[in-house]
Amino acid sequence: MMSIRQFAKSVVFAVVVLGVAITIVGTDIGVAVAKNIFTMSNTQEFGTIDPARGTDYTESYGMLNVYDPLVFPSPTGKIEPKLAKSWTISADGLSYTFELRQGVKFHDATELTAEDVKFSMERILALKDGYSWLWSGIVKEVTVDGPFKVTFHLSKVYAPFLSTLPWLFIVNKDVILAHKQPGDFGEFGDYGTNWLAVTTNEDAGSGPYTLMAWDRGREIVFERFLDYWGGWPHGDKHIDEAHSIFLQETATVKTMLRRGELTMVEHWRTYPDYQDMAKIPGVEVLTFLSPEEMSFKINTKRPPTDDIHIRRMLAWAFDYETVIQTLEPGSGPARGPIPASIPGHNPRVFQYHMDLDKARQELEQSKYYPDVPTITLVLPTGLENRRKMAVRFKEKLEPLGVKLDIHIEPWGRMTDLATTVETTPNIMVTSVSSNYPDADTYLNCMYHSRGSGTWMSTEWLQDPLVDQLIDQERTTLDPEERAHIMNVAQAVIVERCPDIFVYVMPLRVAIQDYLKGFTYRPVMSFYYYFYDWWFEK
Repeated sequence: MMSIRQFAKSVVFAVVVLGVAITIVGTDIGVAVAKNIFTMSNTQEFGTIDPARGTDYTESYGMLNVYDPLVFPSPTGKIEPKLAKSWTISADGLSYTFELRQGVKFHDATELTAEDVKFSMERILALKDGYSWLWSGIVKEVTVDGPFKVTFHLSKVYAPFLSTLPWLFIVNKDVILAHKQPGDFGEFGDYGTNWLAVTTNEDAGSGPYTLMAWDRGREIVFERFLDYWGGWPHGDKHIDEAHSIFLQETATVKTMLRRGELTMVEHWRTYPDYQDMAKIPGVEVLTFLSPEEMSFKINTKRPPTDDIHIRRMLAWAFDYETVIQTLEPGSGPARGPIPASIPGHNPRVFQYHMDLDKARQELEQSKYYPDVPTITLVLPTGLENRRKMAVRFKEKLEPLGVKLDIHIEPWGRMTDLATTVETTPNIMVTSVSSNYPDADTYLNCMYHSRGSGTWMSTEWLQDPLVDQLIDQERTTLDPEERAHIMNVAQAVIVERCPDIFVYVMPLRVAIQDYLKGFTYRPVMSFYYYFYDWWFEK
């Protein structure tokens, strides 16, 4: 015979399919109550929500809602308190001390303490996975200075440190160790990784939602944690359950949205798709400028794009206006390598526009003129607008006597090509988003020589002055001095012309108009924070 709790869970899934926000709570008397059921689409499977291992956009919003970090990005990118109510930084920039909120409960009702913070950092550094690269070689030690006081000791000055901490999600040390299995980490075994890899309804977090159910490859469900330390300012209007459903076919997504079976469509559909969705009664499309910038990355070490005049010719020949007005309406023009929404952006850096006369002038100064070798361009499969951009670019280059050879490759193949300067094509079409709300996330990953050989740095710039400026901004604590250094770095990069900076990508979501509180933040997936949202019906 089915228990009331089992029956309640079966009803939860049934009402999602029917698009009805009613379920049955598994109380002793089985009372039927109204619940706010939120459903959203996603375009890829959840691999993990282990906060020491997740990195992509779905994993990130899973971690974000189940676990809490010490600090949190505001809509402007400013770092604000979360689990930490305050912090101090030593004069030498090598120690960060955080005072924690008291009374924060994990989902098992035990209190979060400084020991959990220390354990969480040590765990991610030991596993060497997820976002551990942000702190590897930088965090030397974590000390517990009291039940609710913790200090991070750095091996060197790292100015963006505070901006990276939204990715340090705090886990329940006792729960993790209670589920440990034999592993490579001594007394910590496997650090609970096998348990978190298979669990479908348990977690080790203190966030506003708990993991309720997980049908891998199809759907993951989160349930509101009523005892969340932040409280619930909108009372019973908040989302009680959030269902994220793996739906690749946009036609299916549109049908479900029209029927009310989806509350939200995520941001990975095309502009015409969102235009169609906006016509559905009761549906709104929200548009923001994202922290993701699309560019044509130019290999500065491979002929003929090793010649700066060829690179500048390409930048002058690109039809930016058509892209922004026709192919990607709602996008913003890119001005240098840092999107305008990111703290540290230089608003005065030089900006190219299409001018074929200037393109020809640069071409004629090239050492390859007039017999310019064919330029090879590679873009990823499945992105039709980027293919159209490449074709338009080819058409603009033909009157200049420059040939562009376009190749479309799977993403895995593109990342393989990026590993050596010889295999990296002249141009790779990619977009880069922010890992943390600081210009350093772009400068260091794309342009410092240590980043060469990844898909983010296919420019192979390897410029000593740029390296020096990036190292300086990373070790400069004075905000004004650091901002100046980053402005100079951006100006130097643009002068070297290692990219065609095309546009800042729009972030669009389609929602039922009764969903309120969607809040954009300039860090990947931090805008999918269920705690922000409530229903007004």
